[in-house]
Amino acid sequence: MLEDIAVAQQVRLDILDQSSLSERFQTEDEPSLVLLAPGLGKTLSLARAVRKRWPQCELIFLCLPGGVDTLRQSFGIAPLIGAHWSIAEMERDQLAREVDRSLNAGRRRSKLRTTLERANATIAKPRTEFEGISQRRLNADYYVHNIIDAARDAIVGLDTTLEVLYWSAGACELFRLSARDTVGRQAEQLPFWSEALVTAVRQVLSGSGTQSHECSCVVGDVELALEVNVSAVSGGDGLAVGASLTIRDITALAAERRANAERGRQLSDERQHLHRLFEQAPGFIAITQGPQHVVEIANRSFHQLVGLRDVIGLPAAVVFPQIEGQDVGSLLQRVYITRRPYVGRGTPILVTRAGEEQPRRGYVDFVFQPVLSEQDQLTGVFCQGHDVTQQVLAQLALQRSQEDLQALVDERTRELEQSRHALYQSQKLEAIGKLTGGVAHDFNNVLQVVSGNLQLLRPLLSGNRLGTGRLDAATGAVDRGAKLAAELLAFARKQPLRPAPTHLARLLRNMDALLRQALGEAIEIETVVAGGLWTTMVDPHQLENVVLNLAINARDAMQASGKLTLELSNAMLDELYTQTQIDVEPGQYVLLAVSDTGSGMSAQTLEHAFEPFYTTKPEGEGTGLGLSMAYGFAKQSGGHIRIYSEPGSGTTVKLYLPRTEQPEVLAVPLPVGPAVGGDETILVVEDDLAVQGTVVELLNGLGYQVLRANDAQSALSILQSGLRIDVLFTDVVMPGALSTTELARQAKLLLPAIAVLFTSGYTRNAIVHGGKLDTGVELLSKPYRQEELARKLRQLLAPRQTPALPPEAVRPAVLVVEDQLQLLALTCEMVQELGLTAEGFPSAEAALPALREKHFEYLLVDVNLPGMSGPEFARLALQEQPKLQVVLLSGEGAVETSIPASSLGKPYTFEQLEAILKG
Repeated sequence: MLEDIAVAQQVRLDILDQSSLSERFQTEDEPSLVLLAPGLGKTLSLARAVRKRWPQCELIFLCLPGGVDTLRQSFGIAPLIGAHWSIAEMERDQLAREVDRSLNAGRRRSKLRTTLERANATIAKPRTEFEGISQRRLNADYYVHNIIDAARDAIVGLDTTLEVLYWSAGACELFRLSARDTVGRQAEQLPFWSEALVTAVRQVLSGSGTQSHECSCVVGDVELALEVNVSAVSGGDGLAVGASLTIRDITALAAERRANAERGRQLSDERQHLHRLFEQAPGFIAITQGPQHVVEIANRSFHQLVGLRDVIGLPAAVVFPQIEGQDVGSLLQRVYITRRPYVGRGTPILVTRAGEEQPRRGYVDFVFQPVLSEQDQLTGVFCQGHDVTQQVLAQLALQRSQEDLQALVDERTRELEQSRHALYQSQKLEAIGKLTGGVAHDFNNVLQVVSGNLQLLRPLLSGNRLGTGRLDAATGAVDRGAKLAAELLAFARKQPLRPAPTHLARLLRNMDALLRQALGEAIEIETVVAGGLWTTMVDPHQLENVVLNLAINARDAMQASGKLTLELSNAMLDELYTQTQIDVEPGQYVLLAVSDTGSGMSAQTLEHAFEPFYTTKPEGEGTGLGLSMAYGFAKQSGGHIRIYSEPGSGTTVKLYLPRTEQPEVLAVPLPVGPAVGGDETILVVEDDLAVQGTVVELLNGLGYQVLRANDAQSALSILQSGLRIDVLFTDVVMPGALSTTELARQAKLLLPAIAVLFTSGYTRNAIVHGGKLDTGVELLSKPYRQEELARKLRQLLAPRQTPALPPEAVRPAVLVVEDQLQLLALTCEMVQELGLTAEGFPSAEAALPALREKHFEYLLVDVNLPGMSGPEFARLALQEQPKLQVVLLSGEGAVETSIPASSLGKPYTFEQLEAILKG
C-alpha cells in the first residue's frame, strides 16, 4: 500500500528500521515526510530524535483503524515533538489523503522559505540612487504575491461585479483549476459558489464587515467541506473595490465534527438511559469525588434515605447518615486510602430529617467501593446499598419475641428456683433466728447472773490468789459465752446497731495495732485506700468486729505466714449485677476488700461459707460463726458481701457498705477508769428474779438507791406513786400486756427528767427497727459488768447534774488536737480533771472552725497529724489568737520549732500535764 501511494505521489520511498535510521542521520538530505509505523516501541523518543535531526520534515504516526484516540491519549498533553505532525489510520484512502496533505504542506513551506529568502535578498540589496519608486513597488508586489501563493489556504479576489481578479496557488491546488481557467470569469462559475456566498459578498461590499460561511463542493468525485471567509478590499478613498475570499479545506474537521456529534448523541442517549436506570434503581446510590468526599451524584433513593433534596456539592460527612459507633468520614477516608471496599450488613444509622428534632434510627446494607480512572488513579468512592430497616426490625422483633419467650421461661424457672431457695433460706434463718433469740435471751440472762455474782465475789476474794485465779477463769468463760451469743445475733440480724457516718480509712488506721497484734509478725499487712473515698453509714464498733474476724480467718488460712491486704475504694453496683443477687439494691457503695494469700476455698466450701457453724477448721479451733457474722452485718447494714476464692490462689472477701452524703461523725470513746457510783434512785424492772437480784446488788454496791419491779405494770404503779426516781432501768423483753416501750413513754410523761436505760440479750424489734436502734434510745446489752453499768449510768445522769457555773467561775478553755481517738478522749478527761474545759478534735482541719469562733487559753497539739502538721496549725492558731499558750505533743521527745511553744513528750503523766498547764 505504501508503494502505491509513493508511485501516485511521485516520491521516493525508503523503508528503514531503527538500526538503519541512525546511518541515515549521517547523510545531509532531509526527507519531506517520515512515517512511523505502529509497534515500534518508544515511538515518542524516536520521533524526538527525528525532529532533532530533521526539523522541517512532516511526521505521520500510523495506527490501526480505530486507534487514533488511544494513540493521542498515550502522547499526553505535551509530546514535545514540535509542529508538522499528525496521526493517520492504516487505511488506504485516509492514508493517501494524509500523505498528500503532508507533502503539499511541506512543499509550500519549502517554497515559502525559498521565496522569502529571495525576496529578503532583493529587498536587502543596497539601494542605488538610480533605483526608482516603480522598481521598489514591483519588488514589494512580487514579495506579497509569493507570500500569498505560499499560503496553505486558497485565496480568491473578486471585484464589485463578482469577477475573479485573483486565483492563488492554494486555490489551484485545492480546486485543481489554474488561474488561466478562472481569472476573468464570473464567480458563479466557480465550483464552490452558491447564493449564500452572493449574499455574503454583497453584505461585505456594503460595509457590513467580514462574513464567514461554510459550504460544500465536489472536486474530482470527492466532496469537500469548505470554510469561506469573505472580507472587503478597500481603495485609496476607503470605498470597497472588491472582496477577498479565504477558503480553507475543513473536510477532515467536518467529518470529525459529524463523528463527534454522532458520538455525542449516542453518549447523550446512553447517559439518559443510564440516568433513568440510575434514578429508578431500588437501592440508594451516591458517588463522592476527591479526598474531601464531596457528593458528585446521588439517585432518588438516596435523597429519600437522607431526607434532603439538594445534596450535590456537599461533603459526605454532612449529607450521609450517621453510623452508630463509627465515623462516616473516617470510613470513607479508609476506603480512599487503602483502595479496599468496605461492606456493612444491617448497620444501624441515625437520620435527622428536616423538621425533626430527634434523629430517626434505621438499618442499611451498603458497600463503599473505590472508583478508579483509566490510568488507575483514585477519583472517589462509589456508595451503594439498600434500606433494610423493616427487615431488620422484623428480625429483631422475632428475635426479641423468641428471647422474651425464652427469658420468660428462664425467668419463671429462676423465680421459682429463687423462691424455693429464698423460702428455704427464709425458713432456715427464721428457725435459727427464733432459736437464737430464745437462746440468747435466756443465755444472756444466765450469763448476767453469773457475771454479776462473779463481780460481787471479787472483793471478797481480794486476798485469795487461788480464788482470784478461778474467778478470772470464770469471767473469761462468761466473756466467751457473751461473744458467742453476739455472733449468733449478728447472723440472725438481731443485733442492735448504732450506725453513724464513718470514714473507713480512719477506722482501719485505728485498727492497725490491733490487727498486727492479732495476726502476728509473720503476716504482712498492707492497707490500700483509693482517693476521694466516700463516707458510709455503719456501726463502726460492729464493723471492727467483722474486720477482726475476717483477718483471723485469713490468718488461719495462711497458716500464720503470708500477706493480708485491706483495700478501700468507691464502687457502683448497677441493675445488671443486682438482678443476679438477692437482697441488694443498685447504687453507690464503699467497698472493703480483705484478701489473703492462703490456701483458698473449693466450690463446695464457698457454697456453705456463710452458713452458721460451718467450718473447715479442725474441731475446737473455730466456731464457724465468723463469716456468718459478717454476712448478717452486711445485710443488716443494707450492704452486700461476696467471696472470691480458688484453691491455692487465696481468698478475697468483698464487703459493700452503702454510701451516705452525711459528714463523718467522730465518736469519742467513753473514758476508762474505775467505776463511779452515786446516790440517785434507780427503778429496776426485770422479770428474771435471779438477774434482778444480781443487778440490785451491783447497784447497791455503787451507792445507788434501788427500787425493783417484776413486770412493766408494777413499774408503772411505782412511777405513779409520786416517788422521786432518776433512772428507769428495764429489760426490753417483759411479760404482760404493757410493753417496755409504752412503759418508757408513760415514765417520760410522769417524770419528764427521768432517764431511761434499756437492757436485753435479744431486742425482738421492740426498740430496734431496720436493724438500727430507735433514735434517742439507750441500750446496755447483756451480759454487762459493773464497770460498764456504772459508766452508762453516769453518762445518762451527768448532763442533769452538772451545775451551772457563775460567770466569775468560767474555767480556762483548752483546745486539744490529737488524731488517736483514745488518746484524744483520755487527754480531754485529764484536762477536765485539772479544772479546765477541754474541746478535742482529731485533725487540724476539723479544729479550725472552733479556733476561729471560740477563745482558748491553751493549745495541746500533736506534732504528727494527718493533713496539716501540728507546728503549722500552731503557727496559724497564734495568728488567730496571739495570746494562746501552745504545747506541742510528740512521741519523739522535745520538739525544736521557731514558734513560741512548750513541748511535752509522750507518754506523759497526769503530773507532767498539770505542771505544764498550771506551772
